[in-house]
Amino acid sequence: MELVSIIIRTKNEERWIAHCLDMVFKQTYRNFEVILVDNESDDHTVAVARRFPIASFVSISNFRPGLAINEGIRASKGQYIVCLSAHCIPKQTDWLEQLVSNLSDEKVAGAYGRQLPVSFTDAVDKRDLLIVFGQDRRVQVKDYFFHNANSIFRRDIWEKFEFDEEVTNIEDRVWGKVVTNAGYHLIYDPLASVFHHHGLHQGNNPKRANGVVSIIEQVDSDIVNQLPESLRPETANIAAFVPIQGKVDADSIEHQLIVRAIEGLKSAKYVDNIYLISTDASLAEKFKIRWIDRELLPDVDNLSIDEVLGFSLEIVESREDYPVAVLYVNYQYPIRPDGLYDELIVDAQYKGYDTVFPGYLDFGHYWHQNDNMEFIEIDSSMASRQNRQPIVKALYGLGCLVSVAILRTRKIVGGKIGILELDDIRTTLNLKDHGTETIYKALSIIDSGTTPDGK
Repeated sequence: MELVSIIIRTKNEERWIAHCLDMVFKQTYRNFEVILVDNESDDHTVAVARRFPIASFVSISNFRPGLAINEGIRASKGQYIVCLSAHCIPKQTDWLEQLVSNLSDEKVAGAYGRQLPVSFTDAVDKRDLLIVFGQDRRVQVKDYFFHNANSIFRRDIWEKFEFDEEVTNIEDRVWGKVVTNAGYHLIYDPLASVFHHHGLHQGNNPKRANGVVSIIEQVDSDIVNQLPESLRPETANIAAFVPIQGKVDADSIEHQLIVRAIEGLKSAKYVDNIYLISTDASLAEKFKIRWIDRELLPDVDNLSIDEVLGFSLEIVESREDYPVAVLYVNYQYPIRPDGLYDELIVDAQYKGYDTVFPGYLDFGHYWHQNDNMEFIEIDSSMASRQNRQPIVKALYGLGCLVSVAILRTRKIVGGKIGILELDDIRTTLNLKDHGTETIYKALSIIDSGTTPDGK
């Protein structure tokens, strides 16, 4: 079994690198090493990668694709070289075995595998990937198309023909032309497939792409709406954070609301761990959930909620729990739609949102006061509700799911944003804004099973 060196190039790939490496180290072909070539990432890419048994880390600046690959190979030992993009995730555990099987013929210089979209890949990119990477294996004699997002080649061939270190892109096709001109063959193997969330081409017309993709999605419905296993809601590591400020009496309305929030989280299918952020561990012990001592957070009484959650994430990761996203829950909201937490998680995972939260659709007319203390209409339209665009009131406290990459910037809203639209005004009620009496009434209505009008 030949030693394979897997070269992974990275630049701020924090969102993807763990998913990529997780599948790499699950491969049935075991004789391999991983070389990570990092282009001065300023996020947590390298820190996340160090959780895995990487053989060597190579750092480069002034990135050029061919240079990065060559430097990675120079730090490697394998007879076979694999190039894998950090945001590509092998689909199967025999991906590497399948790639290697193509190099038994010495006439073959290299092989490349299929690239599949994920469910939230843009229409243009879905079209490109599904058109370019088909289902038939082929041997390329004159066709020099080659793609280093998912490829393999022999070291002895590379020693004759290194990658061009000056070109700024398509270094793989430049190399492919050189080796085919020298009489070698290339192989495309669709069984050696990876998920690759973005496409190959730029500047395509999105409207036309949507039309093409709508047909492809019908024909290839079994592959276009998939996710890698580690990104699926049922396997993605989702942590819920419930911050509590101060001591809470057992007979208070706050205590009732905290209990409701925890019970709701415990019934969610896709929430893996619940963390109570408080000065008192008793509630966490009672419900058998995890606890973060609020006093461990620096200058905690002066922190924003973004900072509270960000510092809490650091504590969670120091305990070797590495969630992909955090669900922030403000216990002061008594009314949440059934299944809200799971719906937020499904939305985030399948639509690729960095942040997703509920929003109340408000068709009202609003005014604001300018610097001259004059009232100005936000929207002067007096059209009927059916012909108006609503304002969306953000309800972060009902449940805001944020990726850890965004949360590390001390923000709970950022990146690609999704809003789960709600039309029940009762979901906007919260203890801080509406007071104890209103919340007690809301709880009594809910618990009695009646509607607001008493029916």
